[in-house]
Amino acid sequence: MPSDSSASLPLVVLSGRPHEVGRQYGALMREEIAHAVSIEGESIRPMLEKLGVTEQAMRERMAALAALLPEDIHEEVRGVSDASGFPRETILYHTLVLDILSGAPIGCSQFAAFGRATTGGKVLHGHNLDVPYPSLAKFLRPTCVVYRLEGRIPYVSVTFWPAALGVCSGMNAAGLSLGVNVPVAPLDPRVFYPLTFQNREVLSRARTLDEARAVLEATARGGSWNLMLTHRSGQAMVWEQVGAHSGQYTAPPEQDFVVSTNHLRVAHKAARGHEAVALEMLQDMQEDSLHRYRRLEHLVRERRGDLTLDTAVDFLRDSEGATPSMKSICRADNALSMAYEPESLTLDFAAGAIPAALATRRRLQLGPLFQGAAPEAREQGGFPMLGSAREQGCWARTFALQEDVYLEEHRVNGIPVLPGAAAIEWLAEVAAVAGEGDVCEVRDVSLEKFIRVRPERPTEACVRAVRRDEVWEVCAYADLLNPRGAVLRSDVLHYRAQVRLGARHPRVIPPGFAKARGAEGELPFSRSYVKDAYFHVGAPFRIVDWISYPGPRDAVASLRVPEPTGYFASVPRARFWLDPFVLDGCFQLAGTLGILHNLRAPVPKGVHRLVLGRTPGAGERLGVRARLNREVGELLFYDFTVWDEAGRICLEAHDYCSISVDAYTPEQKVYLRTSLDPSGGLHSSEPKVRAHAS
Repeated sequence: MPSDSSASLPLVVLSGRPHEVGRQYGALMREEIAHAVSIEGESIRPMLEKLGVTEQAMRERMAALAALLPEDIHEEVRGVSDASGFPRETILYHTLVLDILSGAPIGCSQFAAFGRATTGGKVLHGHNLDVPYPSLAKFLRPTCVVYRLEGRIPYVSVTFWPAALGVCSGMNAAGLSLGVNVPVAPLDPRVFYPLTFQNREVLSRARTLDEARAVLEATARGGSWNLMLTHRSGQAMVWEQVGAHSGQYTAPPEQDFVVSTNHLRVAHKAARGHEAVALEMLQDMQEDSLHRYRRLEHLVRERRGDLTLDTAVDFLRDSEGATPSMKSICRADNALSMAYEPESLTLDFAAGAIPAALATRRRLQLGPLFQGAAPEAREQGGFPMLGSAREQGCWARTFALQEDVYLEEHRVNGIPVLPGAAAIEWLAEVAAVAGEGDVCEVRDVSLEKFIRVRPERPTEACVRAVRRDEVWEVCAYADLLNPRGAVLRSDVLHYRAQVRLGARHPRVIPPGFAKARGAEGELPFSRSYVKDAYFHVGAPFRIVDWISYPGPRDAVASLRVPEPTGYFASVPRARFWLDPFVLDGCFQLAGTLGILHNLRAPVPKGVHRLVLGRTPGAGERLGVRARLNREVGELLFYDFTVWDEAGRICLEAHDYCSISVDAYTPEQKVYLRTSLDPSGGLHSSEPKVRAHAS
């Protein structure tokens, strides 16, 4: 297959109101935005000089275009600014650069095939975006962003650089895709609604091609662009704009495909007089664009009737020779490469390396990423961790690295595994849906075996829920496979718990509960305490900011509730209790006490009792205090409490249990001890605590 589903490419999912979405983006992309700001002079200014645009003219144009943007966009920009720390004007500058320079010569190619041209009649939409400005090479930091704005249709956008909040290429949950090419034409000096934000309006509001047309007709259009739109119903259209003139074309009746590159086919014919002559001459001069247009027509006709998503990717990689040229579909300056299948909501894309079309690609099923924002999904309780009802009292869930991307950063012996905290959330979710209530307590959690998810195949698991008096007994099962995929045992128990539903009782921490500090004060949390060991926990899970040891059996820490992001797209905000990644952070914190106790890796095995309190929101700062109570053989038992800034308890864990695994090398043990306890004082102040099994 032309796509490499294991490719690691940036993916961000944003949910909520505009300001909240901006805050999420600013927090997640802070480093990338900082890099872009630091090199904007050497990257953007040479391009401006080449086009004869002064810095002053650029700033004036930015102000004029920004004035046309609706308030929700400005709210999002303010959110990005608030979370990233960069001025609002800086964020606006970076997000409007593409629109300010609309008409600058850029080479792009698009095609859509449908009906009898494709296998099964599915619509296919291919798009290569190219940037022929060498100074921009350092500036390009492409990202795949899924927007789930409240009250809007969820959509995906593949962006050129950080803070590019507009859309050049994307698809929405209604199966509508679009992509823009920039034909060569004089810069349009008029003030018009920024194209990339016009595209946002289309994707976030239009469910059909007719609705998309209505959105376009209602905006103050300008600039120079070719916009290709396709819909899963089997429709495709190209809308061309040059200055005040526009025109549209579709495939002729005998043809099941449409093509667009960097020259105008119809829009320039609406001009008159000298303007018409000049535009006509510009179109005739676009030798490379005409060549790519004819080459795409040839490729589609040659494979007509047998086109698939893989074929579309092949077309995007076409270079007619050993290396790409400026005339080939895969140009030497190709920066982004996307192929859409709107019916299945599939996106195949590559970004970063140039030419991108030849780089490692990623194929995403966007359906699960779009869930959680649409009202119909919320009404059905469609929390993606839940899965789908397979039979009465049983819910099936397939874990695949293409969608469950967070698993790439949670590995055991190199294999992605479901975190124990996420498994607990999964069990609680099923019980809450089965019992139609809120979770107030989870008891007797047992994490029997990891659910492993290998890159080459998905893993199907299911949860069964049974009512027992006042609690729900929930168990998760999956087949036990050997590395080659053969089933060794079917329906093996992996996780189990008892879940109690009901009202939660408000509680607060006692005075002075978290005041004690160790001799060394607050230490930056060792966010790599399992780095390069048998167990790997990556950056997205590192939400503990600092840690302090009042004694050898006690730890106090501060952590933050993660913003809902697409990195955890298959485990979005928990609706029934605590964010599973907050719980994982608590496990990590308690685990440091286990490491200091015996320098062995603490692997979660279970919890006797989890009592829920207030549910914290995204971005909140929480306090945690953990205590190592006793050791029974290879098992360590802890209690921990989580509270918010007002002192309200969010979670109390009693007898959280981990098993000690000898997974560290002598060198790693030295590193772990010095990084977690640099003073060395904890080991001399109190002996180890042990207990016999009771």
